[in-house]
Amino acid sequence: MMRLPWLAAPSRQAEWPTLLLLTALILSGCSGDSSASSDEGDVSGDSVIQQIPMTERRDVPPITGELLDGGTYDSRDHLDRVVVYNVWGSWCAPCREEAPFLRRVWNETRNAGVQFVGINVRDNNAAARAFERQYKITYPSITTADSSEALLAFGPELPASAVPSTIIVDRQGRIAGRIIGATTYGTLSALVEETLAE
Repeated sequence: MMRLPWLAAPSRQAEWPTLLLLTALILSGCSGDSSASSDEGDVSGDSVIQQIPMTERRDVPPITGELLDGGTYDSRDHLDRVVVYNVWGSWCAPCREEAPFLRRVWNETRNAGVQFVGINVRDNNAAARAFERQYKITYPSITTADSSEALLAFGPELPASAVPSTIIVDRQGRIAGRIIGATTYGTLSALVEETLAE
């Protein structure tokens, strides 16, 4: 599994060099060909990637909501698990680009105790379900009708208009990392694996 060395065990002293390196990687376009659409490719574009040191993590209050499949979600059902929340909409082009990477990391980590949850925004249920069928997304997603309350749980770590975005929550229910903008397979896999290994 691909690992990104700049994500390993950040400290307060390493925080600024890490952010500078992330900025350089993003600005240099290292995320790959913008036309990439396979599971092995990367999504190009400007994204903010942050791994949060354990001592600086903030608790996430309970998240609940109706799901696109008709069930209900309650984050308290996933205590002691790493949870990956992805904010998406069927109308969002970068969401379509990153969908295969999310699906792949979900399939690779679900048996290790990782739960993925989508948060569908500014959408309608029919279009959202069609998106999930097209991209073979099997993890649950909170409906647009309940997405506002879910998004508020992340506070300032998640800008209101940031679609797509991905938040990684550790086993203690704290925000361990975030990707504001489209993710790539390598970035998401590394963040999830690092959080899972804690």
